[in-house]
Amino acid sequence: MTELWRALGAALEPSTPESARLADLLGLGPPPEESIRTDLLDFQLFPYGSVYCGAEGMLGGEARDRISGFWRALGTEPGKEPDHLVTLLASYGELKSVELGTDGAAAEEPRHGRLLHARTTFLVEHLLSWLPSYTLRLRDLAPPFYRRWAELMLEALHVEVEDLDPGLEAFPLPVHLRQAPALGQPQEESFESLISALLTPVRCGLILTRVDLKRAADELGLGIRIGERRFVLKALFSQDSAAVAGWLAGEARRQANVLGELAWLGSIQRFWAGRAEDSAALLEALARTAAEAAGEP
Repeated sequence: MTELWRALGAALEPSTPESARLADLLGLGPPPEESIRTDLLDFQLFPYGSVYCGAEGMLGGEARDRISGFWRALGTEPGKEPDHLVTLLASYGELKSVELGTDGAAAEEPRHGRLLHARTTFLVEHLLSWLPSYTLRLRDLAPPFYRRWAELMLEALHVEVEDLDPGLEAFPLPVHLRQAPALGQPQEESFESLISALLTPVRCGLILTRVDLKRAADELGLGIRIGERRFVLKALFSQDSAAVAGWLAGEARRQANVLGELAWLGSIQRFWAGRAEDSAALLEALARTAAEAAGEP
């Protein structure tokens, strides 16, 4: 089981003979062309925990510092990109391997207790806090190879949660989530801060990709501008703020409903779904206000 985590991480890297062999062992099939992997992971769903756990919705910041702090607390210097998903999965596999020992037998107490605590802390704080939500969105957008990866990832995480002793509900909400600011009320948010919040998953409960914004433009009959997501979203609002706010509200409710699959995540699932529902309500209010301002019925 410990090798599973390294293999899952390797499947996200550029294809090599070894990673292709591991993907075959996982039943994922042949890896897609590199351009497909690049579009998915470099342009749509960046595989960095700090993007989804951080209050800024960007690489690095306090969320990455927390992950680095975990390794320093264990007396290990963190790598250059400690929040990259490949690194996180390999690290979790290594924690399991050390805990079980080279012969598969658990270390003696109290060392085993310390190792178990380190592994479960890493799992809850730095994987479960964001990875299931990320994986659901990856499954939404990805070609078959990565959809199979997503299903296997969710299954593996579910097994880890079932094995937690005590159960997941005995753990406090991950600090990434506890300290994340919520979305403010429309009258309290400037337009720029609202855009920032909608592109910060841990604040709004949504993971909005370039594909999502293109879909919004197509469904609403609006022009799409090429650029980073902030630029695209602002351009959409400038064309028809009521329609865009309404579309985003519907997308927030859709993602909240999909998050219902993660009931086994307990309070973590309730956090993400609750934030998405709150965003939907805020956006619906914003859509009504914009429609009234435009004199629409």
